[in-house]
Amino acid sequence: MACLAISMTAASSQVVIRPYPADGVVYAPAYYSPLAYSHPVNGLGFYVSGDLGISVLQDFNSSRFGFPGRFSADSGVRFGIEPGFDFLSTSRLTLGAEFETGVIYNYLSSINEAGAPTGLRGDYYQVPLLGNLVLKLHPDPVVTPYIGIGAGGVYSSATIRPNYRYGFWTSSDETDPAVQAMVGIHFQLNPFTEVGLGYKYLATLSGGNRDVATHTVLASLGMDF
Repeated sequence: MACLAISMTAASSQVVIRPYPADGVVYAPAYYSPLAYSHPVNGLGFYVSGDLGISVLQDFNSSRFGFPGRFSADSGVRFGIEPGFDFLSTSRLTLGAEFETGVIYNYLSSINEAGAPTGLRGDYYQVPLLGNLVLKLHPDPVVTPYIGIGAGGVYSSATIRPNYRYGFWTSSDETDPAVQAMVGIHFQLNPFTEVGLGYKYLATLSGGNRDVATHTVLASLGMDF
């Protein structure tokens, strides 16, 4: 009967039983290094994120309906999706680029003309079309703070109507340049999935004093490939 040699692995303390070779030479026990935990966002590659949150539209001025008006809105909702690629990576940070789109909706609860209420109400939709740069920091394998900036455009569609069921209504569509800033934190659930909480400031540059600012707090879900 062949002799048996027992070696212990340093990583998992499992016993590995090895037979001696036929030549009778005794080999030293084999020790295996533990596998390091791999944090996928530390590496290069594709990812996709989706987020959902509450949007707050600051009061803004606009003459898109043929009169200079002051528009106020209730809190609304924002949904977004961001496919991206991490192209620069170190043990402490990752830099990625992503495309962002989605829908932002707010109900226009008050429309004033020359400081006087008009009795009009409406709906305000925004569709961001942005390119973002996102810098992710890695203080440990689970927590990932991030900051980012973006630029591109926003398509907006607004509809106004009287504050009763029937009556005239009118709509306006336009596309304007836009910039964005973001900050937040991600938490790793497993090597390929993370959840997060973030804040985004979106500024639509309509010119003059007609810029539109949207603040959003979002929960996110991301996957790495």
